[in-house]
Amino acid sequence: MGHTIADFRNLLNQIEQISETIAKEYDVEHLAGPQGWALRFIAERSEVETFVKDIEAELKISKSVTSNLVKRMEKNGFIQVLPSQVDRRYKQVVLTEKGQSKICHLKAFHEEMHRSLFQGIQKEEFQLIKQVADQLKENIRNYKENYHV
Repeated sequence: MGHTIADFRNLLNQIEQISETIAKEYDVEHLAGPQGWALRFIAERSEVETFVKDIEAELKISKSVTSNLVKRMEKNGFIQVLPSQVDRRYKQVVLTEKGQSKICHLKAFHEEMHRSLFQGIQKEEFQLIKQVADQLKENIRNYKENYHV
């Protein structure tokens, strides 16, 4: 296995660098990560109210991380947190005009990332990558459970 961890970290760093470069090209610098995925999720659910817990479930992140993400997105002017139309006890998350204006850019950015990173990789090979990634996630989950992290 040799330098597997170092190689994997290097790959992740390179992906992040490419992501930042492409994000600048598509005018979505601050949206290349979770904020962008959350915006797209909210936009795709425009027919129903979206709550913080929905974003938490979609992105598979903790309640505190989601709360900070929502605060950052609100501070950046991409969303507003408003009382629910259905149940005033809950707060819904809605896109602002600024947030809506980024959706087309985000879609183009994600398509370019997909094209750039996965070109030449066959569907079967991609399935293998996904299988390895799923096993890594499972190993991480087991480690956290066993060591109470």
